Amino acid sequence: MRTSFVAFWKGTAMFQFSVVCIFIVPMVYKNENQPDPNIRLVQAAGLLFLSAMPIVTLSYVTTPFVKTVFINLPSTARLSRDSLARFSKRLPPDTLLEFTTLRAFPFQRNTAVMLSELQALKPQWWRFANIERVKTKEFERLQRQKSLWRRLLQIVNEPRFKFYVKEGRNYTIRTGVPGVWENVARAIQKQTVLDGGKEAKEMARLVKEVQIRNIKRQTTRSTR
Repeated sequence: MRTSFVAFWKGTAMFQFSVVCIFIVPMVYKNENQPDPNIRLVQAAGLLFLSAMPIVTLSYVTTPFVKTVFINLPSTARLSRDSLARFSKRLPPDTLLEFTTLRAFPFQRNTAVMLSELQALKPQWWRFANIERVKTKEFERLQRQKSLWRRLLQIVNEPRFKFYVKEGRNYTIRTGVPGVWENVARAIQKQTVLDGGKEAKEMARLVKEVQIRNIKRQTTRSTR
């Protein structure tokens, strides 16, 4: 439901931008009531710039938004729910995770990363993501070996390095295996603390702990 909501507004922003580019901008540029062509050009360019702002804003805000997270499980973890729970509590660093996000266009984008490449981000008011894919030395070395053309293709492919996974059991319980993502999030938090030391104390809370409220004892009296 949330993904459909985001995709709807992205599609609406793209439709609005297309209408402005095809119909309104040419009309403004050819406006006979304004004799100065320079003013008409500035007005058309300003209108084009303003019409692109909704797309840019939505793309920036919703880029880290994660629809689903898939885990590459070994055969031993697929035998039963108990075996899956045991595996999720002792995840190896090379566990492969696949995040499904949305592109600038309202289509899905899959990004595969290893657990060892992920770290929790500190909460900041201008930051929407809570998980980051760390650019390792090996990744930077491979990037330097790529040609300029391959780098441009990679940019067009919209690579993802930051993700936002909504916390709370209300979202993970729908998967049918509640508790698995909580264990993955705890593993990410643990390795963030080990790698970041004191600076990682204020990292993002990827798991919302369940709060148990004290139940007041109630008594009923029978009346005749």
